[in-house]
Amino acid sequence: MFTRIKIILTIALAVTITSGCTFHKINTSFNAADAGAYYSSGWIVQERQSDQYIVRLAILDEKNPWSAVTGDVFVQNLTDTPVTISVEDISFTQDENPIGLLSYKQLKKKYVSQAQSRRTAVALGAMAQSLSASQPQTTTTYGSGTAYGTGGSASYYGSTQSYSYNPAASAAANAQIQANAQAGINNIESDLQKSLNSLDGYLQKTTIFPDQAYGGMFKSEMTRFDQRPESFYTFAVNVGTERFTFQFVEKTVITTQERKLF
Repeated sequence: MFTRIKIILTIALAVTITSGCTFHKINTSFNAADAGAYYSSGWIVQERQSDQYIVRLAILDEKNPWSAVTGDVFVQNLTDTPVTISVEDISFTQDENPIGLLSYKQLKKKYVSQAQSRRTAVALGAMAQSLSASQPQTTTTYGSGTAYGTGGSASYYGSTQSYSYNPAASAAANAQIQANAQAGINNIESDLQKSLNSLDGYLQKTTIFPDQAYGGMFKSEMTRFDQRPESFYTFAVNVGTERFTFQFVEKTVITTQERKLF
């Protein structure tokens, strides 16, 4: 990931906000606020080095306003003493606002919780459909007329209801409902497994022994977007007694377009 390449890429992302007949087009680009940064396979990479450690921090350059930041940190231990690194050793600030970083356990819990919520929704939906399919079919007949007698005539209105139940049709409907529910559950389990597989290589608390290195990915919570021309993302990595700072900038250009009505 960290091989230096000569081609510098700038990814421009566009968001359009409509307000009445006025359109605000937002173009953002994510860049490194460091002349020594380089780009590699969609990552923006910065490196810091001291007598004791080499630390590289990279973030994906594909980012929409408000979205989370995906990063990767690499630490090489040049000392003769073991050192420990984890998500808790990284802080992230957007302008003056601290943004949380998710640990492996938090992200795994989030994925499992989302899957459980989806399972519950599928089960409740299937239950409601099954209950409806098991009810007798109601047929309502409306009638009206005029009755005549020695005293004159009178109009009348009325309705009758009849109920019918088809066990075979009900069983077939319930079988289809259960099949659809099972297909939904299978999709949820597949999505959950993909999410859990994406955690392979996620940064977890690890001891780096002398002359060894370790790296892992991390993910932030949602970022902010208040339409500033520039928003600075600052990461600080604490390794041993040293602190390494990295900064990236999200640049925004907002253009206003008026739509004419004829």
